[in-house]
Amino acid sequence: MNTRLGYRSFPAETVHLHRVRHFIREQAEEAALSADITGDILVAVSEACANSALHTDSEEFTVRWEAAGDRVEVAVEDGGIFTSHVPVPELNGDGRGGRGIPLMMALMDEVTIKQGNDREPGTVVRLIKYPI
Repeated sequence: MNTRLGYRSFPAETVHLHRVRHFIREQAEEAALSADITGDILVAVSEACANSALHTDSEEFTVRWEAAGDRVEVAVEDGGIFTSHVPVPELNGDGRGGRGIPLMMALMDEVTIKQGNDREPGTVVRLIKYPI
């Protein structure tokens, strides 16, 4: 796989997630990834972006794509503060949500989260897939 870099910013609103998925599909196609690998990356990136749009007051988030050697890395960055908690959807009111990070971890080979805080806002979610 040749090195391929891509970077794009999006408004931090869930109505723009289709634009994120389009960007990821373009990058995956140029990297000649299989449909299965592309699907895993699409779902994981969509979850990370949805978390940014729903759980921060950031006006935008950025998606950075790098395909090089034996791996694909996608980073989703925002200006928000990460609130860590153990998800218990049945107790969180409406029973929705709380499954995004476990889903990302199930689909990707590596997931790291640099947590933004009050002193240093800005959360970065790194998603890595080894397609070979």
